[in-house]
Amino acid sequence: MVCEDNCINDQIPRDDPQVVPKGCYIFNNASINDSFNGLTILNNNPNTPNLKFLDPYNSQDLGYCSKFCIDFMFSYFAMVNGVDCRCGDKNALLSYIQVNDNNCNLRCRILTADKGMVPYPCGGNGFYTVYNAFRPDYNPPSNITLEEKLNIMNNIDNVPHYKGCFEDNKVCRQRNLGDDCHTPIDTIDGCIDYCREGNFTYAGLESRSQCFCGNSYVSVGHLKSPVDCSASCPGNSSQLCGGEWLLSIYEVRTLTNTPLPPTPPSNTPLPTRPSHKSLIIGLSVGLGTLIIVTMVGFLIYRKRSNFNNDDPNKDDPNNDPNNEDPNSKKP
Repeated sequence: MVCEDNCINDQIPRDDPQVVPKGCYIFNNASINDSFNGLTILNNNPNTPNLKFLDPYNSQDLGYCSKFCIDFMFSYFAMVNGVDCRCGDKNALLSYIQVNDNNCNLRCRILTADKGMVPYPCGGNGFYTVYNAFRPDYNPPSNITLEEKLNIMNNIDNVPHYKGCFEDNKVCRQRNLGDDCHTPIDTIDGCIDYCREGNFTYAGLESRSQCFCGNSYVSVGHLKSPVDCSASCPGNSSQLCGGEWLLSIYEVRTLTNTPLPPTPPSNTPLPTRPSHKSLIIGLSVGLGTLIIVTMVGFLIYRKRSNFNNDDPNKDDPNNDPNNEDPNSKKP
C-alpha cells in the first residue's frame, strides 16, 4: 500500500517505542573497565575495518537508540545526557550501580501520530536511563549472526548499484528521494522492481519496510556512515533496508542491463577468435596470391603461344620425317 505521512505541524510523526525503563544508573568509579561498551567492542573487530561505531552514538533520541541497538542484537540500550545512545550486552551493568530515578531528569520527546509528543526518560548529566533492548513493534534480525551482519555492512559498497546511506528529511512533502512511497516491501529486490515499474531512476529503503522511488536525491550533507543504515530487511536478513530516517539508495537498472561476467584469472588464457581486421587481412592476402598465380600462368601461356607462332618450320610438311620423297632411292 502507499505510505501515508499524517503530518502534524509539517512534521512527520513516528511510532511510539512503548518501552519502560529498567532504572537510572551511573558508572561505578571503583570499576576499572566500562562494561556498557557494546559499540566500542564492535570497533575492535579486525574483520570489519570499514565500520566505525561512535560510542556513545551521539545526537540521538530514544526512538533511534532503541532500534539501533536492537539491529545489532544487544541486550540493553541506554540514553545518557539526554542525547547520547549506548548499547550493551548481557553483562553491560556489571560496572554500574543503580541510583534514584530523579537523577535521570532529562527527557526525549517523540512525536507520534496517535499520542502527540510522548516524553521518555533519557538519562541525566552522567546518568544512564537503561532499557531492555526490546520493542513490541521492532524485532531483532533473524537467521543471521552478528558477525555475518557486520561482514555484510563492511562490504556494502561492493554491492552492485548501491549509492550509499543517506539521511531523509523529516519535514512533510520534502522527502529526500521524493514522496512516492510503498509499504511493506521487505527486500532490496522488491523495492527496485517496484520503482522500475514506475520508470524511476533510484530506489531507497527506509525503516526496514518502506520503499521510496525518485529520479534525484540530495547527497551533499546527507551522506551517512554505512553503520547508520543498520536495519536488516525482514524478507532477507542478508540485505540492509535503511534505518530510522535513513535511506539505503540503489540505482534502478533496466532488465536488459545484466551484470558483467567475472574477469578470468590472469594465468588463464583468454579464448581467441579472429577479429574483423584479421579476416580482412586474410582475404586480401589470399586474393592477391590468386591474382599473381593467374597472371604468371597467363604470361607463360602467351610466351608459348608466341614461340609457336614465330617458328618458320612449324607448318612445313618437308620437315616431317615421316614424309619421304617417293622418287628418292637409298644408295
